[in-house]
Amino acid sequence: MRRIVATFAALFLSSILLVSSGHSQSTRTRIFRSAEVLSASDIRIPFNSVANGMVELYLTISDTGTVEDVRVARPLASVTEEAVRSVKSWKFAPASAHGKPVESQLTVCVVFCPMALLTTEMPLSPIAAESRQPVPSALPSVSPEVTEAKYPPGGNTRSVGGTVVLRVLVGAEGQPGLVRVVKDAPTMTEDARAAVADWKFSPAQLNGKAAISGIILAFAFRVPLVNSY
Repeated sequence: MRRIVATFAALFLSSILLVSSGHSQSTRTRIFRSAEVLSASDIRIPFNSVANGMVELYLTISDTGTVEDVRVARPLASVTEEAVRSVKSWKFAPASAHGKPVESQLTVCVVFCPMALLTTEMPLSPIAAESRQPVPSALPSVSPEVTEAKYPPGGNTRSVGGTVVLRVLVGAEGQPGLVRVVKDAPTMTEDARAAVADWKFSPAQLNGKAAISGIILAFAFRVPLVNSY
């Protein structure tokens, strides 16, 4: 009888330890959640601009979801100001650490897509040195960064313009993961998702280690020119 009781006691204790261990592992993997875009508006493309490429921005988001600062990491002539203006008007939810809202850094990339697509390869300008200045109180200490990018396919057959905004989870090894559509543009969203699958990133850094974090990718598609004759 004592042996049976002892056996049940050992099994019960083991189950408690397994549950506790699983909970602690889950907690460790969910310590930090990056800021989220709740709503995003269209990005206007100046009518006289022919710029194609990427504007990369580093945002500082307060613990209440307010955009406190925007640093331009990769500028693009004639469209940088419009990218900054548009992103500042978006609504954000703050990041969290250990379940509590915190000040954070968030990378937002705005891609201005060409009307006629000669190649899907997207050249990337170097990151501006001044944009790398750390924000002492913000997490993560280093935000994810784009290292390789491609334009969405279908540029030569597109009949409408618009803006697609995606939130992409970047893994600790820099691989793109879960994609959430923040702003949809029918006929263009799937092209944007297809392009992102081939992008490469450098991961975020948290407490000196590579960490999972989100990045925001916006694609501004031009309205095609229509011949009147």
